[in-house]
Amino acid sequence: MLQKAAKEIGVSSYAVASAPKGDAMKLKPIRIGLYDQYGGSMPSGWTRWLFEQYEFPFTVVYPNNLDAGDLKSKFDVIVFTDGAIRRGGATGRGGGGGFGGAVNPESVPDEYKERLGRISDEKTMPALKKFVESGGSIVTIGSSTSIAEVFGIPVKSYLTEKGPDGKDRPLPGEKFYIPGSLLRTNLDNTNPLAYGMNSQVDVVFDNSPVFRLEPTAEMKKTNAVGWFAGPETLSSGWAWGQQYLDGGTAIAEATVGEGKVVLLGPEVNFRDQPHGTYKLLFNGLYYGSAKAATLQ
Repeated sequence: MLQKAAKEIGVSSYAVASAPKGDAMKLKPIRIGLYDQYGGSMPSGWTRWLFEQYEFPFTVVYPNNLDAGDLKSKFDVIVFTDGAIRRGGATGRGGGGGFGGAVNPESVPDEYKERLGRISDEKTMPALKKFVESGGSIVTIGSSTSIAEVFGIPVKSYLTEKGPDGKDRPLPGEKFYIPGSLLRTNLDNTNPLAYGMNSQVDVVFDNSPVFRLEPTAEMKKTNAVGWFAGPETLSSGWAWGQQYLDGGTAIAEATVGEGKVVLLGPEVNFRDQPHGTYKLLFNGLYYGSAKAATLQ
């Protein structure tokens, strides 16, 4: 069976003298919701293709599906790709609630009307918050990590400076600008989110969010899983002001109620090209539903 799997789907297997022992995570089958919106989201479309290639069971969900609530009875984890959510504050990548402008409902064919709507603070966010607090997981990528503000996760944008009024403001473009390069990132591979990975990995960085964990992070069960270290992190491409990344958190995870929120700042599945960071997304899918176990 193992030889057949190795040949057909490329899963490697290794023989060992004895069964593994120690701490482990017991996984279970998961129900995945992948967010999209009317008119389509390119990052969501690429992620849909990725899930299909790796045979993850998933359902595409739209704002109206989320607003209906009772999400825990339908999903174990919901994924929001870059651009699905854009809020100011936590990441410094402010903006609207997603791609595209207003749509005239009368111009939309009846079979697609259920896909209309936008993520809202009034309906969507309370439903998502209830989902997580009752044991669900949310995995966010890029701008969608700004949902951290809704859940009270103690992170702020790392890429800021003091303005004339003494308040933090985003670093201006003449000081920091990295619109699509590979950057070296350190990982805590003892955290389940980075299981199976090396202690350092290259990530696709496209003016991505970078976090500063607040002093209450440990108390609020928020952990840095990936971070930038040193004044030069560029592996390929170009980076203006890369020294500002030193010490910033790229990847974090937080426990909220009974559930998990995963913050993946970099484009870990950018157009399904960076195979080296797929595990951060795949591990994130299972992490919230996994239970601690000890191998005897």
